[in-house]
Order: sequence, then C-alpha cells, then structure tokens
Amino acid sequence: MKLKVGWIQYANVYPIFYVLEKEGLLTEEIHLVKGVPSQLNWALRNDLIDVSPSSSVEYLLNKELYDYVDGICISSKEYVGSVLFFSDHDLERIDGGKILLTDQSATSHLLLRVILEKFMGLNPVYDISSAPHTGESFLLIGDEALRYRKLNNGKKVYDLANLWYKHTGLPFVFALWIVRREITNSENELYPKYIQLKDRLLYARKKCREYFSEMLKNYYLRDFMTEEEILYYWQENMDYELTEKHKESLNLFDKYLRELS
Repeated sequence: MKLKVGWIQYANVYPIFYVLEKEGLLTEEIHLVKGVPSQLNWALRNDLIDVSPSSSVEYLLNKELYDYVDGICISSKEYVGSVLFFSDHDLERIDGGKILLTDQSATSHLLLRVILEKFMGLNPVYDISSAPHTGESFLLIGDEALRYRKLNNGKKVYDLANLWYKHTGLPFVFALWIVRREITNSENELYPKYIQLKDRLLYARKKCREYFSEMLKNYYLRDFMTEEEILYYWQENMDYELTEKHKESLNLFDKYLRELS
C-alpha cells in the first residue's frame, strides 16, 4: 500500500518538493495527489489522502482527525507576498461592503475575517467566487496573487501576513504538514512510510536554500517575475520552520477563530 501525499503546486511549497524530487526522495512508496489547498483539505478530511501540506485552519478545526509533522510548516515572516487583499478603498471604508474570496483557500478567508472583524471592528459581506478579481475588493492567494500584483492597475494592496504581524508581532502559519491520526499509530501498515517521509521533509526543509538559484532555471514564475523577485519571495517572505513562536501564533489564531464562530 502506498502513502498518499498531497501536493500543492504553488511557489510557496515548491522548494520542499524540489529537494524531494531532485534527490530522489519521492520513492515508489509514495503516491502524489495534486490540488489547491481547499481540494486537499477535503481529501484529507474524507480519508482520500494520508499526508499533505494543508491549511492550518483544517488542522485547527478538526484536531480530532489529525496530527502534524513537527518542525516544518509554510509560514510568513513579516510579509508573505502571496496572500493579498486588493481593494479600490482604504480598509476602513470597506465596512459593509462586498468582498469576493478565492475558492482555493480556507485559512486566508478566516485570517481576513480576523483582521477586519476582530482587529478593526469592520463587518463586510463575503462571497466565494471563481473569479474574485472582478470585484472592487477581493482576496487572492498563491501564484494568482503574485501574478495579479504585477498586473495591478492601481488597486490598493494589503498583505495579510503583514497585517497579522502588525497586530500580534508574530509570523503567520498558513499551512502545516497534516497527517491523519491513524497513520501515526505505530501499528498502522503505513506508519513506517510516514516516518520515512517525515524525516525526508525535515531534511528538505534544511536543504532547500542550497537549491534556490538552481530552482530558478525555467521556473514558470519567470513569465511575470524577475529572478531577483522570486529569490526574494523564497528567502525573505517564506519560512519553513515550525518553532515555538509559530505555535504561539497558531494558538492565537485558534483563539480568534473560536471567537468568530
């Protein structure tokens, strides 16, 4: 039986998968399942995959189902650069207004709600859209956010990780490597394969910086970003360590989520 592993094909997690592929660490024991965060969240919840880099909200709202790989995550530093709120208006002026949300994310939706409702006391109206960029105010994530920022025609741009950092002084954890709890049972048939994957993920986290320059060759983001911009994104915006400070941020986000609900 193969270990089914989710694969988000966004630039933020690309360095980890690059190392795994480059060094032959994705063996025949692993079956990769590609998808956007919302799809992989659903697949994890419904026992269609075993392990995945998946939304932190998926873990926080379903702790009875999951564990996570300690020591690795997908988080921001002071800015993330790829979870962006675009608007024709200053934030204070969107109170009561409509916001279109990407259908690809859960964590970013709720982070935006925490920022606007808990931090700023605003009450906009939200709507999920497959084409959020058609609205006056909208949220984009991942490569779509990176691309739209370069093509932006005068929209105000708000980096959600930076707004979180300004209010909390903490990095924001967008995704964890979530594993279904039964897989972490040492009697489970897949347990040895999970432990092997865990070790390889932590290795890839430490190793990926050595490959940053090599990763740029023919990387599709070069269609609309310079090499310097892509390197800056990986080196200065993204953080793959899961430290006590990151866990503190997760716990604080969890507290705000419960207050929202």
